[in-house]
Amino acid sequence: MKTKIMMASRKLKIPRKTNFWSVTPTPATHNKEDSIPMLILLRDYLKLGDKEREITRILNNNMVKVDGKIVKDRRFPLGFMDVLSVETLENEYIILYDRKGKLVAMPNSPNNAGLKLFKVVKKSIVGTGKIQLGFRDGKTIVTDRKDINTSDVLLMKIPGLEIVNVLKMGEGDKAFITGGSHIGELATIKNIEVKKSSVKNMVHLNEGFSTIKDYIYVIGTPKYTFKIPETEAVVDDE
Repeated sequence: MKTKIMMASRKLKIPRKTNFWSVTPTPATHNKEDSIPMLILLRDYLKLGDKEREITRILNNNMVKVDGKIVKDRRFPLGFMDVLSVETLENEYIILYDRKGKLVAMPNSPNNAGLKLFKVVKKSIVGTGKIQLGFRDGKTIVTDRKDINTSDVLLMKIPGLEIVNVLKMGEGDKAFITGGSHIGELATIKNIEVKKSSVKNMVHLNEGFSTIKDYIYVIGTPKYTFKIPETEAVVDDE
């Protein structure tokens, strides 16, 4: 399904006057407003072709992977923390927010090869006491581990989704801010203020600002830190 480029998500960092048509993301992992359709990413971000048919050819030749799995759908949505690899490119790319809240594709650190961070947003009991965990990107796994809770961030191997490490939110942890006026910034947790009412819990950062817990995405603890590149422009501002 096509969409006029002017109607595409405002979180896309793309020129609005170069192409008339965009593409509507497939309803899948990420919602429409928080995702980059594959066509836009390969054509307008990474400049792998000027025409839709050129991008389609790349996809049909099994040259593109997201989180280690081949993707052929030009409407496939990529969102925060997704990892993209293209056979003809030397670097992998990781999807992040820049400091204006735009989705950008940044060269991924070689230290992150074969790994991805997943934030737990849902936890439920299934079957005979197994735990099902749902993540921010829509994926799920079933595990025996009962020590994992919502807001924890799991370091997992991709594409197999094997748990390597559990990053729990705590004082001194490094975090990426995913919303609010400080979106796209890296900060260190000073303390967590737990509210007794329905008001959202607040997290206070060493950098002198505070934000709600929902916007905190832990990327590092005193024992391990996932390498996050500094967010900057990949394409010119629209």
